[in-house]
Amino acid sequence: MSDDLAEMLGARPPAGIETLPEDQRRTLAETLRNARRTQAAALATAGDESLRYVPAPLRGAVRKAVGL
Repeated sequence: MSDDLAEMLGARPPAGIETLPEDQRRTLAETLRNARRTQAAALATAGDESLRYVPAPLRGAVRKAVGL
């Protein structure tokens, strides 16, 4: 499970995390996974909503330019 955490964090977890029992590391990994999904959804929604302020003829170009 530490490998999952390392992959999500992009680095080896801190020593204190590695000393946690397996079930707590699993819970932490699942919590981080859910938080990232929620954050990604919120960012996508915010990006889409922000396009409402861009004139309709320019939305496609703006969407492409900002990577939405």
